[in-house]
Amino acid sequence: MTPPDSGVYCLRRTPSFPTRGKVLALKIGYRTIAFSDRPIEEAIAVIAAAGYDSVELCLENPDLNPLDLSPARVARIKGLLADAGLALAAVSYHGVQDQLEDRRRRNRAAITLLSEFGADLFVVASRREEPARLHAQWDEAVDLYRELADQCAPQGCRLAIEPQPGLVVRNTEDLVRMLRSCAHPNLAANLDVAHAMVTGDDLPWAVYQLGSQLAHVHISDVAGQTHEHLIPGQGEIDFGEIRDMLDGIDYQRHVVIDIPRAPGDPASVCREALQAFREHWAE
Repeated sequence: MTPPDSGVYCLRRTPSFPTRGKVLALKIGYRTIAFSDRPIEEAIAVIAAAGYDSVELCLENPDLNPLDLSPARVARIKGLLADAGLALAAVSYHGVQDQLEDRRRRNRAAITLLSEFGADLFVVASRREEPARLHAQWDEAVDLYRELADQCAPQGCRLAIEPQPGLVVRNTEDLVRMLRSCAHPNLAANLDVAHAMVTGDDLPWAVYQLGSQLAHVHISDVAGQTHEHLIPGQGEIDFGEIRDMLDGIDYQRHVVIDIPRAPGDPASVCREALQAFREHWAE
């Protein structure tokens, strides 16, 4: 459910995106949430050995709880990334299952560590949608995102909002509206193409509207509108079309594979996902 909006928006149209192939040269990352039952040291080693360029550190991982992370621990993780030759694509904390006050505390604690990590992007999601309170939740989210974006700025980091099915900001149209409602110079967008498929988004329109505010992209496949992240090629997403759309706005940041709950050995899934992504991205 999208809140009514009194603002004036650009007439929707489907832009054409020329194929230039630049995105093929971008860094490809992997989210550590896929290793939520393993130590972060193991996750970093596996991701590097698989051939990825970067990681997104997900602070939902038990040993990355921002309330427990010390500067020394952050420095160790940063050193491990450097030794492995991995760039830091982003730090994220969604905490959708958290109680609201716990979530606020963890977000604030995470933000104080961003400069120590050397992160330039902090990715967050909104709360679960309560239909009877959606208008109030929307206003609360605007206030919270402005607050968190203000806190990120001194850390040299932008705040990126990620839409997700079932949340207050559930699709890319909500995301465009939220960014305009907040009107904050330190806010950016994270596009998860699987989420967009599930919510039936008009992706060309969304990517065109986001433009330079699109700072991060999550990649996985999906079958129909079932919210299950799959290895590229196992679902219905046309990755060549996604590539062309990103080329069309001259996207130059990380593309991060996001397969959080795949069955089987997470190391094998990590390796297979990269190979499949390269194959389908190049088609």
